[in-house]
Amino acid sequence: MSASSPCISICEVDNGRCIGCGRTETEIAEWRDYPEEKRLAIMDRLDEEATNGGWIDAGAFAQAASATGDAAPASTPAKVQSNRPGTTNA
Repeated sequence: MSASSPCISICEVDNGRCIGCGRTETEIAEWRDYPEEKRLAIMDRLDEEATNGGWIDAGAFAQAASATGDAAPASTPAKVQSNRPGTTNA
């Protein structure tokens, strides 16, 4: 049985969080030691955070866009659909 993981292979940490999956540095380092229930709870939290705008400060996108002269992306997040079996997005 493989362990559940939110990793999407965009592994770069900014302000203590992975910009790919959203886990904290501690969660990444200890992931293999966590029981499956804890992994799933963290993944549910990450789904909820993504639904509510994510863990990356939206102002950071606007600052980066103004520095390059590009238009800033929309600040309203898209609805995130979980593809994990047995989960719903109400």
